[in-house]
Amino acid sequence: MGYAQVLKMIDRDNDVGFVMSSVADGACCAVLGISNIGKSTLLRALATQHAGASDDAAKNAVFVYVDLNLISQCSEQGFYEVVLRNMLVAFGTDKTDTELSSTLRRAYETVIAPNSPFLVPLAFEDSLQAITSRHSNRLVLLFDEFDEVFAELEPRVFVRLRALRDRHAPRLCYVTATGSPLAEIRRERQVGEFCELFAAHTRYLLLLAEDDARILVEQRATQARRALTPQDIDFVVENAGGHPALLQTTCAILLKSREEPLWWPATEGYERIRQRIDSDANTRLECAKLWADLSVPEQEALIAMLSGQNTGVAVDLLVEKGLVRITSAGPQIFASLFASFVQRQQMVRRRGPAGLRIDVDAGDVWVDGRLAPTLTDLEYKLLLLLYGNLDKIIDKYKIVETVWGESYIEQVDDARIEKLVSRLREKIEPKPAEPRYLITVRGRGYRLVSPP
Repeated sequence: MGYAQVLKMIDRDNDVGFVMSSVADGACCAVLGISNIGKSTLLRALATQHAGASDDAAKNAVFVYVDLNLISQCSEQGFYEVVLRNMLVAFGTDKTDTELSSTLRRAYETVIAPNSPFLVPLAFEDSLQAITSRHSNRLVLLFDEFDEVFAELEPRVFVRLRALRDRHAPRLCYVTATGSPLAEIRRERQVGEFCELFAAHTRYLLLLAEDDARILVEQRATQARRALTPQDIDFVVENAGGHPALLQTTCAILLKSREEPLWWPATEGYERIRQRIDSDANTRLECAKLWADLSVPEQEALIAMLSGQNTGVAVDLLVEKGLVRITSAGPQIFASLFASFVQRQQMVRRRGPAGLRIDVDAGDVWVDGRLAPTLTDLEYKLLLLLYGNLDKIIDKYKIVETVWGESYIEQVDDARIEKLVSRLREKIEPKPAEPRYLITVRGRGYRLVSPP
């Protein structure tokens, strides 16, 4: 059983109640949270269990879970396809309304094989019209893993989603799950009205409380058919705080150490286990994800906190997200594992070398000693490909294969690659119109120039 399944046993009633209350009011809402905090688990639970419904308005809603990691291509067509696919699952088997099922299936077939691109959004609109006019329950679309889609799709998609919401309100509601507020992910004026839908109903998922963290660790040990001492549990919680994935990883390393032929005395054993945890690839990956989700001011506030300097207003946001705790000794990072990771980032920043460099551990990109803006997943994959082949020409076939996947070779054209390269240059080049690092080699591909 993974940590997400275990998390279902941990108390999230208040978070479920927030979404249900918003839906009961006919309002859209946004669920925010750091990486692997349980956003997906919460949305899936809403779709399958409708837990915590407080009144008839909430009970009479149909929740359609949409995992946007499964989008076939990050385009308007790909977005409507994955939403319609899940709407078909929710409504397409309704034998009491075969006309609705037929309408949804025709809309889906139009989206995946349109005679004209203009038919794609029209087919999606027709499907929503059919549901809201023929079905008595409120339709709630749960958009999970919404960050990348919101950052990448054309603004017209979100203009249309806002218009559809206005047309069908309160029968149509959206729930989004992202790492940051929508208005911070994308600041374009065209998507502003869509962001306004969630401004009054936004909630951060917090780390597990200490008691719940202990329960999760005990459950993990029970599943492994191992026993942990109270000191063991203290050690895990101190190092991982209330972060579910870090708790699981730390506990797994501790349990594995217990199985070794020679077990060290308790004090020495914990020191060695801590060294293993710090160097463990899964632990470093989880910390890197948390770090990458933070804004530059938030990262700087954490580094300042370790140095005993003034952290500024960003610390308030870190407290809201649960990454910083206010104690009698002042603000503290939520877990010693993440505090060590931040300390390593502090050392990296002190070096400040010229040229372009990637801190793969944290996912940070440095240009001439300055931290570049956070890259999207596609931008980061492209930069890693080029960085791993410094001064070598990478052709467009290799770019598509590595960044999008081999199955997209026929779908991703030159214009889409050039657009991705252009976005990346905006973040890593001092003068994007006159690139110094990411060079185009006409007719052959692209090359990343090594640092001096």
